[in-house]
Amino acid sequence: MKTSVIDANIIIRFLLHDHPSLSSLAKSIFLKAEQGKIKLYFDEVVIAEVVWTLSSCYKIKKADLVDRMEKLLSQDWVVNSKKNIIHKALLLYASSNLDYIDCWVYIVSKSQGMTLKTFDKKLKKLSLTT
Repeated sequence: MKTSVIDANIIIRFLLHDHPSLSSLAKSIFLKAEQGKIKLYFDEVVIAEVVWTLSSCYKIKKADLVDRMEKLLSQDWVVNSKKNIIHKALLLYASSNLDYIDCWVYIVSKSQGMTLKTFDKKLKKLSLTT
């Protein structure tokens, strides 16, 4: 089965349904995936861009944003070998005052058994307490 890499704008248009033609095109891509015709690869950088854009530009609340992303990422037709790490980063993001990218770096460091070095005070505090 063919796998397509998905750009952040396609995910955003699909989630927001805010642009008549682009949202419709995005929906058709996701429909193909739901029908088992293709798989969609969600890169970690693209996910970070989606989270940043939805939270910063569209002011979507963390809980709603994480819920939407979790629903998408839980689909069998969404491909990424790091889904478990993405899931943990999203959960930490929802329950903390950290930015998503800080949550991502923290979870990656923990999952790899590495020490996290940072100048970020909130992230450093989290790293010292766990």
